[in-house]
Amino acid sequence: MEIKIDEDWLKILYEILFDFYRNSGHPITAGYSEGMISVCVNRPQVWIRNFIPYPHLLHKATVLMHSIINFHPFVDGNKRIALLATTFYLHWNGYDFEIPKDADNFTIDIAKGKYSLNDILNWLLRNSRRTPSSVLNHLLCRNIMKLGEDLPPSSSEFLALLAVVFFMPTSALDFFREKRGSEHKLPI
Repeated sequence: MEIKIDEDWLKILYEILFDFYRNSGHPITAGYSEGMISVCVNRPQVWIRNFIPYPHLLHKATVLMHSIINFHPFVDGNKRIALLATTFYLHWNGYDFEIPKDADNFTIDIAKGKYSLNDILNWLLRNSRRTPSSVLNHLLCRNIMKLGEDLPPSSSEFLALLAVVFFMPTSALDFFREKRGSEHKLPI
C-alpha cells in the first residue's frame, strides 16, 4: 500500500519548514493556493483510461518534486518543500533518500527548466535505495496509517501524526539544518 502525500500532508510539511525557517535569515513567506496544492499531489496519481503514466514510486516522487517546484503552490519555499515532501514520500514508502549537497542547485535548475522528468528520476535513483530498514519503516508506517482508518477522526489524526513524528526522515532535517547554519549561502 502506497502512502501518499495528500493536500493535508503537504500543508503539514510546509508548516514544518515554515516554523524551521521562521527566525532565520531566509524565512518563508506564508501563503498557498489550495488548487495548486491539489494539482501537485494529484498529478503523480493520475491515470488515463487504464494507462498509468507514473507507475512506480520513484516516478511518482519525480512528478511530485517537479510539480511543486514548477507549479508554485506556495508563495515561498517551493523548492525546499519539494525536497522535504519528496524525502517524506520516499521514506514512508520504503526508500532511503539522502538529500545530496547539490540539491539546492539541482532544484534551482529544475525551476529554470534545465532538467526533464527523466533527469529528475535519474537524480532520485542515484540518491535513493531500498534497504531492509527502509522497507521495515514503510511496513510499520503503513500499518499505523491502516489502523487509523478504523478509528474516529481525532484518533486517526493522532495516529497519522505519530507516524509522521516516529517515521520522520531525519536526514532531510539535517540537510536543512546545515543549509540554515550557512544562511549566507542559502539559495533555495
